Amino acid sequence: MVGIETSQHVKLSYEPAGVGERILAFFLDGFFIGVYYLVVIWIWGYVNDIGINPESAIQENMWVLYIVLVIPMMLYHLISEVISNGYSLGKKIVGIRVVKVDGTRATLSGYLVRWMFRLVEISMTSGVVAFVTVIMNGKGQRIGDILGKTCVIKERKNVKLDNTLFAEVADAYQQVFPQVAELTDKDIRIIKEVLDSRSHYDYDNWFLMLQKTRKKIEERLGVQDHDLRGDEFLKTVIKDYNAIHGK
Repeated sequence: MVGIETSQHVKLSYEPAGVGERILAFFLDGFFIGVYYLVVIWIWGYVNDIGINPESAIQENMWVLYIVLVIPMMLYHLISEVISNGYSLGKKIVGIRVVKVDGTRATLSGYLVRWMFRLVEISMTSGVVAFVTVIMNGKGQRIGDILGKTCVIKERKNVKLDNTLFAEVADAYQQVFPQVAELTDKDIRIIKEVLDSRSHYDYDNWFLMLQKTRKKIEERLGVQDHDLRGDEFLKTVIKDYNAIHGK
């Protein structure tokens, strides 16, 4: 897991992408690049074949081929990740993404650094350096990621209502803690992350994190006297928040 600590001093985690997933995404991207190459070459050949003087046209217009073919292939990973928020076509299909080490969107400098190191880690060494680094690092990072302060993580799939800030609240539901109106979407998101992280930790560590979160929220709301367990209290806070905001 890639661990981070939020402003509420709650430690959250992201699951780094596995080597197999990264390799699969790499080959998928290679396939798409190959298709692009074949299509451009076919169009180039067709256009020159129908010309009046194909040989001279080819020589005079080689710069066009270079711009249309070579540059996009060289910049494919950089451009696609910058435009698509950490995705390339291959990564999108596999379900992995480039992010900053704190789980937020990577910066342009981060994308640029990891792209520049592709030349050494992947292109010049057939991916051996990147493979070894990711295995040894254990955080979804190759050298370019380490220097660019990025990592590659798995995306959550099959998003349901429970994976969002929203919670189903019955029409007749009575609020327990009206003070939750003081909380923000960010606070509720942190609470849900803590509740959902049960499967990522052994029970003792998760329980300590749960109690720490409960204490922080109780302090924020100014409530202490209630008979709810830690997880029940936090789930009630989420329901109250949704009831107040009509979600």
